[in-house]
Amino acid sequence: MFGKLQLICVRGMNIFRALGRYLSQLGVAFVLLWMVMFIITFSDSVCSPIIPYIIREFLIDESAVVIMLGFLISTFNLVKTAANIPGALLGDRIDRSIIVLSSLALLPATFLLLMLAGNHLWILGFYILIGIFHGICMPSLNAMVAGLIPIEIRGTSFAIFNLSWIISGMAAPVVGGFLSERVSLRLPPTLSLILSLTILVFFIVFRRVLGISSSPNKPVEKREDAAKPFTRTLLFLCGMQFFSGLGNGILMPIITAFLMYIIGVSPAEMGLAFSLGWGIATALAQIPGGRLSDKFGFKPILISSTLAATPLLILLPFSRNLTQFILITAAACFIGNLSSPAFSAWIAKLMEKHDWSRGYGLTSASFSIGSIVGPILGSFAWDTFKPNCFPPFALSVLFMLLTLPFLFALGEGSK
Repeated sequence: MFGKLQLICVRGMNIFRALGRYLSQLGVAFVLLWMVMFIITFSDSVCSPIIPYIIREFLIDESAVVIMLGFLISTFNLVKTAANIPGALLGDRIDRSIIVLSSLALLPATFLLLMLAGNHLWILGFYILIGIFHGICMPSLNAMVAGLIPIEIRGTSFAIFNLSWIISGMAAPVVGGFLSERVSLRLPPTLSLILSLTILVFFIVFRRVLGISSSPNKPVEKREDAAKPFTRTLLFLCGMQFFSGLGNGILMPIITAFLMYIIGVSPAEMGLAFSLGWGIATALAQIPGGRLSDKFGFKPILISSTLAATPLLILLPFSRNLTQFILITAAACFIGNLSSPAFSAWIAKLMEKHDWSRGYGLTSASFSIGSIVGPILGSFAWDTFKPNCFPPFALSVLFMLLTLPFLFALGEGSK
């Protein structure tokens, strides 16, 4: 027993030493951006388990709640997609730190709306503002991160950065669910408001340090014979993201409805389901996924993780309790998210530095376009087939598998 414990400790120390070596290569600015993303995601995710229950205060009927939830998610993705375009274009033309700072100034108002919500229209306003924030901020923030990453460890470096939003997204729903049950449903957005003001001050103080990765380089001359393969590859990646967004969009409202009305979870249990079923599994997948993509290339990892993970989602409607639901979700999320670092690294490889905002913005917009239709489709599918949960989940899986033709059509993934 002691020998096994000693072995676990040694392995843990080796992991921390490896992370330390990577962080020393990536530098202070990378760590600061990691912290920025962590706090942004925490402030957003701490509210995620309580929003369906706030909606239920205003709209009592199950069908109305599920349809409203789907409509709100679709609205968020519609606004985010519209904001992605100017966010992506501006990020390749002006100082990216100015764009991030401007969007961070909007964030406190979003949580103030949720904290003071008097009816479901206030929640709609929250989703609109948070969509604008994500659409404008994230292309420039991701491009700033890409500017700090050494080419030879792109996959692993993006895996480390992804842990910022995954770890915070793992812890925050549990905190939000606990606070809402023990104190009030309005306490999580109050905490988010405080955090959003904190991160705004933090970014202002450290903006000079972050400025080393914020200015896009002047465009370099490209060969004409490279333009067509480049454009085709980006279009295939956007097509893949569209169907991924459509499948995930369908899944969002039906997972929440399944937990609320079939399993009958509380807000705290909802947060636990998000944390254990999605957060921990996704976090554990990042470093292995990054190292695999650095070793074998991006395309093999994307294809194999999609083929292995997506069919597992068809088992979710057969869950009879929260534990079964969490175990199935965790398995699907771990395998599926092995591909996350590979995708981010592939975008960085495909595009010149001055085009990174455009690459991240267009692929994000493609995912969001699918996510506009998906939640509405998912909520109506739930209402049409209830109490039979299988068809909505099967519909989601079908669209996720449609990402595979685009992946197979792409050229060989490169390291």
